[in-house]
This record gives sequence, structure tokens and C-alpha cells, in this order.
Amino acid sequence: MFVKRDSILGAATELFSKRPYHMVVMDDIAKRARVAKGTLYNHFRSKEDLYVALLQDGLDNLLMRLKAESSENAIENLKLFINSLAAFFSEKKDFFEVLRREEGKLLSNKLKNCYEKTCSVKDLLHSILNKGVSEGHFRKDLDIQTISEVILGMIKSAISGNIETKRLSKTIFDMLLYGIKT
Repeated sequence: MFVKRDSILGAATELFSKRPYHMVVMDDIAKRARVAKGTLYNHFRSKEDLYVALLQDGLDNLLMRLKAESSENAIENLKLFINSLAAFFSEKKDFFEVLRREEGKLLSNKLKNCYEKTCSVKDLLHSILNKGVSEGHFRKDLDIQTISEVILGMIKSAISGNIETKRLSKTIFDMLLYGIKT
């Protein structure tokens, strides 16, 4: 049962990453997933439900991965967060493309749960940075909100540029911690 659902979500993610929502039809998804169209509707009532499910599942997987990587040390946690986020988006480029395309629409009622999950990613990063400030590892005047957006923005931009994940993570982490000044 879950194998077919996962296959359907994978096929849908691949198609939605290449074409806008309105240009993807359930027949294409069924064909790509190698299931009967009726099987799609056994798992999802509509294309919209399938679309929401793929976003929710992807964000759930991302959050699980980010939460699984933790340390007692805020600096190490920041490094783990950056590595995990960059690796996830590198491995799941189709999902990343769908999410990137939908970011501005996540406030709609249907996608509210997805918006909350993206906020959870930011909240996790905020807590890492706040812990670093309270432990004295990071500056007390650090603008947590802005630096979080900068970190997430750097990762998203660099993933689009096809930079090797370990190199990307190390460069972002080093730049944050040590700057670019000699």
C-alpha cells in the first residue's frame, strides 16, 4: 500500500518539478507511477490533495532529518543543520523545485499546514542560533531572524547552482563562523 503511495508521490513530484500545477494531469502521474488512474484516486481524492500530500510528506521528511541531527554544542548543531538541509535539497532536487515554486503560495488555506512546517524549519534554526548566543558562541547583537533568512537563502541559491553538497555546507558554515576577512 505504502509502496504505491510513495511511487505516486515520487512520480507527481517529478512531474510538478518540471511543469506548473495546471499543466500536470492525473493521467500523466498514473503513467509515470505505472499505476492505474483509479489507483491514484484510491490514495488521493484529487490532484490538489495529491499535491498537498507531496508537499507535506517532503516537509515532514525534511523536519525529521533536521531534528535527528543534533548535538549539545550550538556550533556543531549549526553545522549539522546546514549539512542536513543542503544534503536534503541536493538529494531531493525535484521536491526542492516544487517547494521553491510554491513558497509564495504557502499561506493559502490548503497549504497552511505546509507553511507551518516551513516555519518549523526556521524555528529550529532560530533555536540553534539563540542557544549559540546564550552560550556565548555567537554575538549577543545577532539579528536571529535576518541571519536565519540569510542562511536559508544561501543554501537555496547554492543548491540551484549545482555546487557539491559537502563543499557548499563547509563554505556556508565557514563564512558564517569566520567571515571572509583575512
